[in-house]
Amino acid sequence: MPVRRSRFVPFFRTLGLATWLLLGAQDAFSLSCSEVRQLVLLYFKMHFSYNSFTDELSRRTLDNFIKSWDPGRLYFYQSDIDEFNTKYATKLDDTIGRDMNCAAIDDVMNRYSQRFMERNQFITKVVDEKYDFTVDEYMNTDRKNLTFPKTVEEVNDRWRKFIKFQLMNLKIGTESLDKAREKLKKRYELAIKRHNDLSKDRVYGVFLNAFSTALDPHSSYLPVEELEDFRIRTRLSLEGIGASLRSEDGYTIVASLVKGGAAEKGGLLKINDKIIAVGQENGEPVDVIDQDLQDVVKRIRGARGTVVKLSVIRQEANNSRKLVVPIIREKIQLVEQQASSNVVEVDVKENNKNKRLKIGVITLPSFYIDFEGRQKRLKNYRSSSNDTKEQLKALKAKNVDAVVIDLRSNGGGGLDESINTAGLFFGAGPVVQVKASNGETETYFDPDESTWYDGPLVVMINRHSASASEIFAGAIQDYQRGLIVGDTHTFGKGTVQNLNDLAPKLGAVKVTVNQFYRASGASTQMKGVDSDIVLPSIVDELEIGEKFYDYALPYEEIKTAKYQKFNLIKPFVPELKKRSETRLAKDTEYQKVKAEIDKYRKNKDERNRVSLKEKKDDDKDLAKKEEDALNDPNEFSLKDDLYMQEAVRITADYVQLMKKQKLDPVQPLLPAIALEKEKAKVSGKAVSENPGKNPGSVAPAAAAEKK
Repeated sequence: MPVRRSRFVPFFRTLGLATWLLLGAQDAFSLSCSEVRQLVLLYFKMHFSYNSFTDELSRRTLDNFIKSWDPGRLYFYQSDIDEFNTKYATKLDDTIGRDMNCAAIDDVMNRYSQRFMERNQFITKVVDEKYDFTVDEYMNTDRKNLTFPKTVEEVNDRWRKFIKFQLMNLKIGTESLDKAREKLKKRYELAIKRHNDLSKDRVYGVFLNAFSTALDPHSSYLPVEELEDFRIRTRLSLEGIGASLRSEDGYTIVASLVKGGAAEKGGLLKINDKIIAVGQENGEPVDVIDQDLQDVVKRIRGARGTVVKLSVIRQEANNSRKLVVPIIREKIQLVEQQASSNVVEVDVKENNKNKRLKIGVITLPSFYIDFEGRQKRLKNYRSSSNDTKEQLKALKAKNVDAVVIDLRSNGGGGLDESINTAGLFFGAGPVVQVKASNGETETYFDPDESTWYDGPLVVMINRHSASASEIFAGAIQDYQRGLIVGDTHTFGKGTVQNLNDLAPKLGAVKVTVNQFYRASGASTQMKGVDSDIVLPSIVDELEIGEKFYDYALPYEEIKTAKYQKFNLIKPFVPELKKRSETRLAKDTEYQKVKAEIDKYRKNKDERNRVSLKEKKDDDKDLAKKEEDALNDPNEFSLKDDLYMQEAVRITADYVQLMKKQKLDPVQPLLPAIALEKEKAKVSGKAVSENPGKNPGSVAPAAAAEKK
């Protein structure tokens, strides 16, 4: 997402908010009803579309707040919802926005607590019931059209099916119904503990999120912990141990280790270790069993150079042992999430002679930037544009014939970064137009007139390519500078958010302040950026994108900016598209993808329910497979990426067409893939060519970082 950084102080002063909120305060700066009202007013001061609390926003906010606690319609009755709507649906603008009265928040939360305890009493009984996993029975998962239950019998039936579904899945890993029951009971005991530990501060934070997402899907309130996570993602660095953590049955478990991080270099901490206590330097270890993962993360993070001691339980063969792992915290660079490059060789024919082309592939997971480093004017602060520039230098030194920029699943990042990165490929010119709430439009230009790469260019996208990715892809397409290849279109997020720090320990608010438009005047909002050449994908069939969000801002167009087109695309697209479609039609692996797509389309009625009948071919090694996936390095693999294979072939065709070469019907070939297939034939083993990136991989996150 395009995000800008700003400070909150001017806005507080403009609104005349109490200075204690800025300078120091009650209850360690915890949220109160007063702050909730003040922050609501602040959103209106900054938001792109809304400047006052209306009845419609009141309805949306109440609906969002209820969904926050009961998204699956498993707790509240319809009578509860009717009561809330009668009392508060059109009143929140008056009670909270005007009168500073948060009774509605307390009322909904108190009712939820009541229903929560009622349901858990029922769960305790129903977990031990006998279940027949051989009968045909289904559970409805269509939350959009699922109504709230009207009777106790109706809600009990939903919970019976839900418990049966959970037991069936837990049996796969434990191979025992009794063990599955024990595990599920433990899970709900922890849920009760988490619920009892809920503070009013946390509840008010949930309400602020319910309100902000009623304005649009991308405005939000970030508590302190989420703000720190956001900073880590944008600067790709943190101070800690370099481990990704997950929570399971009350234990904090090591999911993965960051390459080059303190934990990996120390060699003492292992994947799947259970952390049971955390100690600081010479301090006593603090028991963290059953603690919220967020709280455990806070204990493990810390300043570089300091020592944290983790008491862990490690399973070894048929026994487990307890040990203490000391780790010196350090600055961790999340290198696997920064720009990287590889060279793919492709065999083609030119003038009836064999030739090997080199295609450079730059993988760009996000448009990241170290905001704080830039503000402090540090030299060599981390940014995606600087890193992409370095990758281009490296590829040019290897004499590549073309470059592919892989933006698949790139969810966005800094607005300036998308502009700077796009400018690497066409120099000076307008990249994006930004409209403010007052209707004024400003055009943003690439500040660097130089072009860092002027050769053949292909940009890979999918439905998960969003926001800043769409600015980049849209600019490349508008300038006719490179081909867009992938899913039908990108995500469709065309808005800009400001991130505004609050007083210490209050976190930050993220507010939609602008809408952006391409140089052509078209918005990416709702529609995204269309591919020039579409590659069949099951992702294209899913409800992924801005158009599926509640309260998304509408699509619109503005005037075109003045820019020069390179005309490097349209003359070649028809031939490239025809050749790609011909290849895909003959590719056996792509036919499997096509079969999955056809099956998905036909089974439309089956998508919103899951079977509660146990299958005989359930994967008994699921847990082992998940563990193996965690240990798999998240590295570039052409062999396992059908879409990258075809993108590289398209790129090779594109290079030859630009050279006015006659295209050979059986070329281009990927020698690395051909060699792998030949090895497979000899060994008799199957070659994995599953599309997309490894779904089992866990992206390295904070040290420690929650999953």
